[in-house]
Amino acid sequence: MTVVLTERMNAWIETMGCHLCVATLQGEPFVVLGRHAQVMAEDTVAFALAEDEVKVAASVLSENPWVAFGVSRQGGIRAAYQFKGIGEVLRSGDVFDTVSARAKEEKGIDAAAVLSVHLTELYCTKPGYEAGLRLDGMAPEEVDAWERQRWKDVPRKRA
Repeated sequence: MTVVLTERMNAWIETMGCHLCVATLQGEPFVVLGRHAQVMAEDTVAFALAEDEVKVAASVLSENPWVAFGVSRQGGIRAAYQFKGIGEVLRSGDVFDTVSARAKEEKGIDAAAVLSVHLTELYCTKPGYEAGLRLDGMAPEEVDAWERQRWKDVPRKRA
């Protein structure tokens, strides 16, 4: 399926960061905090990871490339989504250079790698009857309209 992030989703992801989950093929989960997230395209998000964070995720991703993530802090309530996709650990190249430079400038993170996630699935995690609703089957304009009916707030980055 296709995932196209809305402007509101972009803002929540980039402002709050995300909790990233990877799992072994046996289902053992590992979670790291993606303190710096950057939307690279309508269906791709990149996370700057410090060396200790890369150590947790990289070996697991080599056997199972699936990544799930949700917005951290207040975003878990106000941006009630679970994003899933295929992750790739980047240690060099244009994406690595762009994301690691911005992470250093904005949050002081010395990125050892960048986790780039190409999104393929999107779920609602809002409590109630819509919990678990799969949204990636909707057209992008339908997702945008669906979201606008439920939420109006967009976070602002701190200066």
